[in-house]
Amino acid sequence: MRQIFRIILGIIFYTFFTTVSYAIQTAPTTLADQKTAQVATSSGGIGGFFSQVFGFLWGVILFVVFVYITLKIVRLTYEVIRANNLVYMRVTLPRADSKLDKEQDTKKDFKEKIGIMTLFYKSVHMIGQISAMNTIKNFIFDHAKVSLEMMYDHGQVYFYVVAYREHMTLIRQQITSNYPDAEIKILDKTELPTLKPKGYVLEAASIGKQTDDVFPIKTYKYFEDDPLSSYTNNFGSLKKTDVATIQWVIKPLGASWNRRAKEAARLVAKGEYRKGLKFGVFGGFFKKLLAPFAWFVYRFVKNESASLDGGKTHPGASGGDAYKIFNQAETEAQKMVGESAGQPGFETSIRILVSSDTRASAHEGLHSLVAANSVFTDEYNNQLDNPQMMEDVFRFIFTPIRYFAYQFRLIGIGQDISRFSTDELATMYHFPDIKYNKSPIIAWLDYKMLPPPSNLKFPKEPMMLQDYKRDEKGNIITKDGSKLQVDKNKNLLRDPQKNLLLLDGTIVPVNREGPNIGAPVDPGKIPEKIVSHRHLAGFPLYKDGILMGWNEYRNKKTPIYFATKDRGRHHYIIGKSGGGKSVFIGYLARQDLWNGDGLCVIDPHGDLVEDIVSFTPHERARDMIIFDPADFERPMGVNMLDIIATDPNLRAIEKDRAALDATSIFIKMYGDEIFGPRIQHYFRNGCLTLMDDEEEGGTLIDVPRLFTDEAFMKYKTSKIKNVMVKSFWDHEYAQTGDREKQEMIPFFSAKFGPFITNTTMRNIIGQTKSAFNLREVMDNQKVLMVNLSKGKIGDLNAQLLGLIMVSKINMAAMSRADMPEDQRKNFFLYVDEFQNFATDTFGEILSEARKYRLALIMAHQFIAQIGGSGDKQGKGGKPSIKDAVFGNAGTIMSFKVGAEDAEYLEKEYAPLLSQQDIIGIANFTTYVKLNIDNATTRPFDMKTIWDNTYKNEEVSKIIKEYSRKTYGRKKEYVDMELEARMGIIRE
Repeated sequence: MRQIFRIILGIIFYTFFTTVSYAIQTAPTTLADQKTAQVATSSGGIGGFFSQVFGFLWGVILFVVFVYITLKIVRLTYEVIRANNLVYMRVTLPRADSKLDKEQDTKKDFKEKIGIMTLFYKSVHMIGQISAMNTIKNFIFDHAKVSLEMMYDHGQVYFYVVAYREHMTLIRQQITSNYPDAEIKILDKTELPTLKPKGYVLEAASIGKQTDDVFPIKTYKYFEDDPLSSYTNNFGSLKKTDVATIQWVIKPLGASWNRRAKEAARLVAKGEYRKGLKFGVFGGFFKKLLAPFAWFVYRFVKNESASLDGGKTHPGASGGDAYKIFNQAETEAQKMVGESAGQPGFETSIRILVSSDTRASAHEGLHSLVAANSVFTDEYNNQLDNPQMMEDVFRFIFTPIRYFAYQFRLIGIGQDISRFSTDELATMYHFPDIKYNKSPIIAWLDYKMLPPPSNLKFPKEPMMLQDYKRDEKGNIITKDGSKLQVDKNKNLLRDPQKNLLLLDGTIVPVNREGPNIGAPVDPGKIPEKIVSHRHLAGFPLYKDGILMGWNEYRNKKTPIYFATKDRGRHHYIIGKSGGGKSVFIGYLARQDLWNGDGLCVIDPHGDLVEDIVSFTPHERARDMIIFDPADFERPMGVNMLDIIATDPNLRAIEKDRAALDATSIFIKMYGDEIFGPRIQHYFRNGCLTLMDDEEEGGTLIDVPRLFTDEAFMKYKTSKIKNVMVKSFWDHEYAQTGDREKQEMIPFFSAKFGPFITNTTMRNIIGQTKSAFNLREVMDNQKVLMVNLSKGKIGDLNAQLLGLIMVSKINMAAMSRADMPEDQRKNFFLYVDEFQNFATDTFGEILSEARKYRLALIMAHQFIAQIGGSGDKQGKGGKPSIKDAVFGNAGTIMSFKVGAEDAEYLEKEYAPLLSQQDIIGIANFTTYVKLNIDNATTRPFDMKTIWDNTYKNEEVSKIIKEYSRKTYGRKKEYVDMELEARMGIIRE
């Protein structure tokens, strides 16, 4: 377009000068001719001719001016309308201070780091030519532009890149290719900082090159320190409540600019190029308009052999050698001009805007940021200039114009346009590096983003969902196309008589009897059912692998699936409270529930269980067992000493394990010092004694009676089958003195009293038969929800029940030894806050349960809960819980953690992550080392899911009621049974 404009002007002025030349050549020379000419002139001869020529030229000039202004208006209108298509990208880099970063960081100085940004600008230079349509649009509307912005908001500096949507992919690819670890977050316009808050005063300024654009400003190659610090330091002088921005709107220049710049560089080298001030705001137009005159003067008036110094030539040179002698600084300046001329160029508008609560502080902040540009001054070339006086006097005009241009990312509206090379732009605007930009106000990524593993597995068997056909609002569509109303859970809505209701309120009668009871009488009103692929957060779900979340790296979103066969090596999760652990566990358990797998969730808070139950599909309602100790009216029995194995040999093994686990439970609760070796010995033999009575059985609350009730002791010992246990009673205990026996009574009373006297606990652990057989739960893929809400039943009670549950699940898994391995079905045990229930049983599960298809998913808050840094061994030389976890867990995940845990985890994630990355990770985001094909991957970051699709609170109420009536017993019956066993007679 510019070339066409110049050609038109050239034709006009060529016609003008040709006409004048012709008029001179044909002018009359003799007196007679002159008289004749006078007569002719008087009658409209040559004077009329000149009048017509100048009239024609004036009309053409006005037409060109009109076309020029119209074109500018059209382009401005286009840019304002198209502003809705702008994409706002916030670019944030990590601190890059991990061990690997330090190892890979060579001794590059900041110049090489900034040099990377020049590659970005060279790629951006091509945005107007990425497609044929784009080239045409750029030719007409000159729309290929990018806005680069530094924004100060709430005391931090952010870096933005704004471009049209059609250029977004190219821009993002170039950023990520040059800055692989950068996070590019696409923001809505409403998410951007408000530059003009209510009650604030806005001040604005524009800057540009002071002299001809061919002379560059000082570039990064000639700095000793990173020039970005000049901006960040001056941003730092603003108040934390201020808002400020520096904006560079750039538009690629064509090859003609480089040709002119190279010609100018040649003239500069010869000393023939006179540096002059720029024309100003309307300079571009007038320079184009007067260009033909300048060409005419240059060709016909200028003596081409003359130089600026009056024709002085190089001493000793012959033939008028035009090259001068320059000092070193001048030579270096000429070199900069030549380098700049050989690089792609950009038309650029630079604006600075500052908002503050007072005009004085806004004005002061504005001048501070304007002054920051003084570092780019090169005395022999160019500098950035601001017409301060003009803008101060007419601020009521210029500030709204600047703000308007800022909002729509416009070039040259009410300000001069400067032309910069890639080196110059990279010097002014580049992304920071922690090594050279240590300003505390720069916004860094709180954590490093890492790519997903290359060997990530994608499941193949889709999880299907049978549902009603619905419209976009969730209403159910019938076979004739009408729509039925739904409740808040998107279930069919009925009137009090159980009839269905259409959206318009029309009643749809239903069958009152027969096989289709409850279905509409009218066949057309029957809801249409469909089978679809089940989704979460927009990702499909599968039966042979669960969706954990997604990884977003270099603008590519990758779903992370965890193959079922890889989950057997257990899953460890750590993170502070509120970081997203429980929510994450809920999503995993929800998918196991939908898949038809067996699972158990042990929840010490209660909310997790409530949430999972509300997602139960109809087909799994009968599989659900909800163990809630706070249900006082229908308690479910859980007997630690209830043996489920049928084979005599396996029963003997299970009895030993139950006695050891019961001992470990009370050691966990009271400690070795209180529950010492002697008491452990008595307690273990007591448990074995009770379990040998296979007719009536025994429970934990019966153990104290063995040592306090002689008649009960003699009755139970008469049924002992284990000769070693029999020997304990006949010899060891029989020889114990009365005093020693008396000392044991208060001990057992103190330790077991809280559970015996507490009606709730007594009615649960005192029942000889458990409400459900955990081996059957595992083999039949049922769902056990253990709600151990501490707020309802107390910490100690919750801990005991949780420990019993974990122990019994482990024993049930071990009892699968009598089953061929290929017949064992997967069972997933989720334990939230597992440190409360961590005994040696956990170590056994981690090391041995995998072969019995028991997979453990455990979560807690910090490592010290399962063993301090110096805890190298557990009791009896066994590994500590911490060592068992980190030694056996195939998958490790960490949400936001504290400094001490980050120090430990840094070794697990070495060398990719630093402590700062591990500490700073966002909520609901996690670092993961995933088990794939029996090998642990390198760490990567993953965002977890938040999606409440398929929730049904009404079904949840029904399932709870069904579970408590199926597995619970009425409190009155349980009380009578316990009283009868204990010999209590009611009056």
